[in-house]
Amino acid sequence: MIPIDQCEDKEWILPTRTGGYASSTICGINARTYHGYLIVPLNPPHFRFLVLSKFDDFLILNHEEYPLSTNHYPGAYYPEGYKYLVKFEKNNSKVIWYYNFGYSEVKKSLLVHKGYNAITVNYNATKGRVKICPFITFRSHHIAKKAQNEFFTYDVISPNHIDILFEGKKILNLEIDEKFELKNTGYWYYNFLYKLDQELGNNYIEDLYNPFCIVSLTNRISVHAYVGEKPKSYTEEEEHHHMDILKLLSTAGKDFVVKGKDGWAIIAGYHWFDEWGRDTFISLEGLLLIDGQFTIAEDIIFRYLKMENKGMLPNNFLNYSGEPIYRGVDVSLWAINAIYKTYLYSRNKNFISKTYQDILEIIDWYSKGNGIIFNIDNLIFHKGSPRTWMDASYDGKVVTPREGAAVEINALWYNAVKIAEYISKELGENSDEFAEKAEKIRNSFVKKFVYENGLYDYIDWDMKPDASIRPNQIFAISLPFPVIDDKLMASKILSVVESKLLRPYGLSSLARGDPKYKPVYKGDRKSRDEAYHNGPIWPWLLGSYVDAKIKIENNPIEIKLLIEQFKPLITHAIENQGYISEIFDDIPPYKPRGCIAQAWSNAEVYRALVAISKI
Repeated sequence: MIPIDQCEDKEWILPTRTGGYASSTICGINARTYHGYLIVPLNPPHFRFLVLSKFDDFLILNHEEYPLSTNHYPGAYYPEGYKYLVKFEKNNSKVIWYYNFGYSEVKKSLLVHKGYNAITVNYNATKGRVKICPFITFRSHHIAKKAQNEFFTYDVISPNHIDILFEGKKILNLEIDEKFELKNTGYWYYNFLYKLDQELGNNYIEDLYNPFCIVSLTNRISVHAYVGEKPKSYTEEEEHHHMDILKLLSTAGKDFVVKGKDGWAIIAGYHWFDEWGRDTFISLEGLLLIDGQFTIAEDIIFRYLKMENKGMLPNNFLNYSGEPIYRGVDVSLWAINAIYKTYLYSRNKNFISKTYQDILEIIDWYSKGNGIIFNIDNLIFHKGSPRTWMDASYDGKVVTPREGAAVEINALWYNAVKIAEYISKELGENSDEFAEKAEKIRNSFVKKFVYENGLYDYIDWDMKPDASIRPNQIFAISLPFPVIDDKLMASKILSVVESKLLRPYGLSSLARGDPKYKPVYKGDRKSRDEAYHNGPIWPWLLGSYVDAKIKIENNPIEIKLLIEQFKPLITHAIENQGYISEIFDDIPPYKPRGCIAQAWSNAEVYRALVAISKI
């Protein structure tokens, strides 16, 4: 038996590669609004809805019912299937529960069909039959919902096909293998409690509808649930067990790359993040380029470039319509970096020829300003916040405003201009203008940002520097064209990052001892946002750290030893089907927090490990 207090904190997720997913906990207790057997994007990859929450399921043996499922209600767990659960297994496409009832054993598995909004749930009992009662809803995966005047019905289309309807419109297809009895119920179940949402101060009580129960006539039964296109086959793809860490990260990384209605996209994180421009361009190399997926990478870049507006590319999109939102001042600069990386891998001159004018357009706007971006003494200042990746806010208050000239924005700005110089040469164009501009940027950067303890984090509009020790300075020495090229200065910056911020799970977002430092990400929205970029560890920053380490020290033995240092993070990935969490607390036991699967965490850790393996 798995103790009940261990059930709700241990989550699993199986993305469908459509933007949707299946997710719950090891005991099958839904503990978040985001948990459910089938979450699907209604405006792919945006506007994700939960349609099938779970099955309440039972073994029928000698006219008695024994529960497989468990639900959490206020003050009670019922039924108590967790008491019979003896083992739980998971891989990249399937989770398996093993139950022992003494006189019978049951194996239950849930399989997602990659590329479809579809799952299959299989049951195999050594003795007895199985009763399956689906819990239905139709809501955004962000918001739990109470029963209202909603009208769910179902149509039996054929002996093994049932359609579920909401307000007269089909929302779910169910197909059942093997013969079964269908027992009409039509019950609302009230007050499901989602423990993890309760801890976060979110909406955590939900009502769910059960239209009927399916009772198998034998000891085996499979239920297929899908929305939209039916999978071509319900057979399981071959699963490669015992993959090494690189293969595991590569395989898991594919689950963030989805085909939306407007083309390919990258989901920033499961469960709640949608498509984000910044995360997309940072993740592109680790999710696509390393494994040779050049065409998809190019398609994503072209799609974003079509949305350019006064030099800016969208950082995110409205959930319902997918309309672009222009907020981040670094997104376009990360895009130029991604164009450069894509070309280095593909050597496709046609690609850089097609993107060249877009690069020039972006650099022109960053040079003259657009009302958000201002070019002062060759450096990029910005107004309004949050505009950088440190973007937490609540109740209209920005936690880490960094308004002015941010260190990583200007490192990216220099890098982008140098890339323009490089691509100009590749295409036989005059590059002198960019070489001169880059030198001016470098001189201004050194003058404004360098001080005895490394680099300032940002310069505000009163030209007052902020000396908070944050990981943003790593980009000045890690990008393909580092703005700090003086070896001694670069070594000093690296030393500051290593001594103050480097952890086994990534880089801390703020040095210990700073008055703003908050190492643990928990509590209500205000508490979490105040901590978000003020202490917790971010794994995605390891990619840039390893880049800097290789550039500056290039000591093969020491770089290889980083694998040992990052073993806790590697273990975390192995235990989580190859997925890496968004953040970790900055104090032992370094609890993972935020999204349980984050695109740039996976991409940048994979990229870092590949780079180390080549030393």
